[in-house]
Amino acid sequence: MITARDLDYHPHDPSATNWAETLVCVFSVPEAGILGNAYVLVRPEVGAAISSVVVHGGFATHAHDMDFVDPQVHMPAPERFSDFTLPSGLSLHADAAPRDFSVQYESNTPGACSLDLRFAAIADPFDTHDPAQNPLVVPDGAMDTGLGDVWANGHMDAVGRVTGELVLRGQRYAVDCVEGMDRSWGPRTEVGTAAAAWIHVTLGPEFALHVAMAMSIDDAGVVHYDGMRFGYVVEDGELHGLTDASVEAARVDMVPVSNHIMATDVRGRRYEFHGSAVGGYPWHQFSPAYVCYQSLMRYESDGRVGYAEHGDVFGIEYLAARRSAAGRRARTA
Repeated sequence: MITARDLDYHPHDPSATNWAETLVCVFSVPEAGILGNAYVLVRPEVGAAISSVVVHGGFATHAHDMDFVDPQVHMPAPERFSDFTLPSGLSLHADAAPRDFSVQYESNTPGACSLDLRFAAIADPFDTHDPAQNPLVVPDGAMDTGLGDVWANGHMDAVGRVTGELVLRGQRYAVDCVEGMDRSWGPRTEVGTAAAAWIHVTLGPEFALHVAMAMSIDDAGVVHYDGMRFGYVVEDGELHGLTDASVEAARVDMVPVSNHIMATDVRGRRYEFHGSAVGGYPWHQFSPAYVCYQSLMRYESDGRVGYAEHGDVFGIEYLAARRSAAGRRARTA
């Protein structure tokens, strides 16, 4: 069960120099095709933090085509995770932990980008390791989340209404969307040898679906969604775990441009969605070990329209072993 204390640092062995605490807040401006992320990772026993703010409107298949990117590393770790300001200009404050928090950002480059956002959860956060919320939890067993140790330890996920303002290179945008966030903690090696998808569907504040999928690339270079690792739906403030889901997607240079999602929850209710991307890009900057090919998908169901992120996260070494010339030679030898 996620509690207010989960917005702060978690108890751990002081010798665990690979211990990490992370949070990502996603936001969008659908009418402009804009999708953005504010991300922070802290290694408390190393005393260092990294942050990444990225914003792009429309489609980009290369990092140099994106509208704004600010990854900063080796900053001092803040004393508290629930209330901090980093030298990068990124701030976070827990307004009503664990459901609500605020994110502010002011680029070190004057006029390049600023954020003033508030995330207000539409339901209690989802705990991947709580059998009361996640029907796929195996008692006393390790959970394979599809992305190695990145999500294997403490992990919460939530959907909320994100409101506020984005200023991007002199242009002001009102932000009012329903999007996902996640928060992870525990030892993580960041070796980038796995792949997984992190996907949300939202139809206003009354409905949201989240699914995390394991992923693979076959020898022909085709991307597959191999099976759900965890997920949930929120309907009118009530959260229900998923028991099964499947995903298919079409992509251009690895960036998803459409998807097809089917899912079943613990009540036996079935859901089906078709998404069409209004923007997308490769998010390399949150970690040197990974790239997230992410898109802002448009969904429509029963007269309701919503927009949410579809993110396919690949370890760079995972891709190198399967897509590079040397990797392909080794796999066919």
